Amino acid sequence: MKNAILAISDKKEVLRQIRKELGEQYEVITFNNLLDAMDMLRESEFDVILLDEHLTWFNFVEARRKLNGMGEFIIVGLLDEDTEQKILELKDAGIYNYMLKPVALHDMNRVMFSALINLELKREKRKLEEKLSKLEEETEVVGQSSRIKESRMQMEKMAATEVPVLIIGENGTGKTYVANGIYKKSERRKNDYVEVSCSSFTPEAFEKELFGYEKGAFQGATVSRRGILEESSGGTIFLDEIADVDIKIQTKLLQAIEYSEIKRVGGTKARKIDVRFILSTSKDLREEVEKGRFRKDLYNRLIAFSIDVPTLRERKEDIPLLASYFLNKIVRELHKDTPVISGEAMKYIMEYSFPGNIRELRNMIERMVILSTDKILDVDDLPLEVKMKSDTVENKTVIGVGPLKEILEQEIFGLEEVERVVIAIALQKTRWNKQETSKLLGIGRTTLYEKIRKYGLDFK
Repeated sequence: MKNAILAISDKKEVLRQIRKELGEQYEVITFNNLLDAMDMLRESEFDVILLDEHLTWFNFVEARRKLNGMGEFIIVGLLDEDTEQKILELKDAGIYNYMLKPVALHDMNRVMFSALINLELKREKRKLEEKLSKLEEETEVVGQSSRIKESRMQMEKMAATEVPVLIIGENGTGKTYVANGIYKKSERRKNDYVEVSCSSFTPEAFEKELFGYEKGAFQGATVSRRGILEESSGGTIFLDEIADVDIKIQTKLLQAIEYSEIKRVGGTKARKIDVRFILSTSKDLREEVEKGRFRKDLYNRLIAFSIDVPTLRERKEDIPLLASYFLNKIVRELHKDTPVISGEAMKYIMEYSFPGNIRELRNMIERMVILSTDKILDVDDLPLEVKMKSDTVENKTVIGVGPLKEILEQEIFGLEEVERVVIAIALQKTRWNKQETSKLLGIGRTTLYEKIRKYGLDFK
């Protein structure tokens, strides 16, 4: 694939000469107007921009400023003469290099070679910055409740040590955030951070992935291979859902944690490793030990330095702060204006039990942002389970039908039964105002009266 060059000059003869000289070896697009060239940049990617000193209305500094933020490319200036004044102007503009006109292919090849190296470095730098930015966001443990403050204090203490840390909490409580937070504050934060989902592998695959293997260890092992523990030397490894590791492999894992040494699959040589272990579980490891699914010695080693991550229902005072955090994060990702969550909607959110914890809260906010077209996220934007299972509804009784919680737990298949419940809820909401109820349900008052009599709901 040819490298792409965008050439910009007011002089058509300059552009013609560039196309003739470079056209066979490079993909060359030319424009005699900077603003038109910018339209092309919005649609296509280029490796190098050749920017002539002859541009109406723009010098190099102004042109460079216009091109900022329009993509990843290297700008090369085109000069009639390499005077000290022009070279200083290029330097002030932050332009990478320059060539004299007429452009020669061998000069372009020389500049392109170093430009591509420079471009690759820029791209790697951007990827690293994105990774660091993402890590900063993911390690943010948000909240002001006493429970989450206690967890943060434990994180600070654990981060200052090299001990293996066990993070305990239900699914969705943010164990990954806690693990990232410990890593980010530790002395190893500039080295690798590797996350391994223990439940994603078969026991055999997990052992090979973690410990590596020797040549001939199994059919297909034509060469020796280092595992994650060797590859991540100096770094941190996060083993998510440690209870899912096969009990036979737990022996090797204990050896790695306790003595910082491993043996590859099929190997006999003990190899030293240098990694910091962070582990998590959503299961009760004591119960797993009692059932013979988790080694007691490994449990005793891990439980000494553990962090309990509270469920969202145990720190409900953090919900508004978390909702705001996720809302702002999501609208930035989606490039949307930031809406406001109404007080009534927040009341429902606060009273919902969130069995999926902060993960469920984040997903709910994201759904509301995507589906809503208003500047205010209101009760109508909430998922049905939040509206129907929040304490606002859960503790109520539908007059003429029974406790709403019991109704919702039933499997209702009959259309008439559904209609009866809906009408009863609507009547109760409007305080038995038939006119308001008919408007709410979108039916005529005569029809409403008939259905009230039919279902025996005329209690007021």
